[in-house]
Amino acid sequence: MQSSFTHTTKAIIGRKIKFFREKNKLTQQELGDLIGADRQYVWRVETGKISMSLDYLDKIIFALNCKHEDFLNTNPNP
Repeated sequence: MQSSFTHTTKAIIGRKIKFFREKNKLTQQELGDLIGADRQYVWRVETGKISMSLDYLDKIIFALNCKHEDFLNTNPNP
């Protein structure tokens, strides 16, 4: 059973990833290539369909030239 907290957390992180990906003018495929994943994986993460490991979050943060604080604050907006 999935809690609403988990769903909300995945959705918030996914929206932030999409925001910074688009800000960096990257496609889902390009981001996937940078982190060693396919476009479908990026789409599923951005839409909150799946959970990702902290290792992948680190790869995404590095690929998007962001800081951990950009993703780990409590504000649901980028």
